[in-house]
Formats: sequence, structure tokens, C-alpha cells
Amino acid sequence: MNPLDQTTISRFADRVVGLCEYRRSLWKYLSDKMDAIAPNLTALIGELVGARLISHAGSLRNLAKYPASTVQILGAEKALF
Repeated sequence: MNPLDQTTISRFADRVVGLCEYRRSLWKYLSDKMDAIAPNLTALIGELVGARLISHAGSLRNLAKYPASTVQILGAEKALF
């Protein structure tokens, strides 16, 4: 393997490691925020799904006002369309 290829592969590996660390830090941030803001929702459906539902509803307050049938539709919308 020539030195140019080695350098390119090394840079690519460094970027992959950096992205993995960034992803870990984002996951920790999301977990901490969801535990602080919506602990019951987090316990029921998890951090990621809870954050997506809150985002889709517009706010936690809006999500809390929706009837169960609407929340079910919000969750199934991606699967249907």
C-alpha cells in the first residue's frame, strides 16, 4: 500500500471515530433531556421515540392534549405513508 492510500485511509478512520463519538454525545444529550423533560414518556416508549413524538406534535404540551387515537396516528403515520 502506498503512503497516499495509507494517509487517506487513516483520515477516513479518524473521521469515522469522530462521528461515533459525536453520535454518543448526542445520544447522551437526548437521554438527559428526555429524562429531565418527559420522564414518564421516556419510561414508556424510550428516548428516541418520545423525542420524535414530541417533535411531530410540536411540543410536549400539544402531545399531552392529544387523545390516544391521535397519538396512535402520529406513531403510525410513517408506517402508513
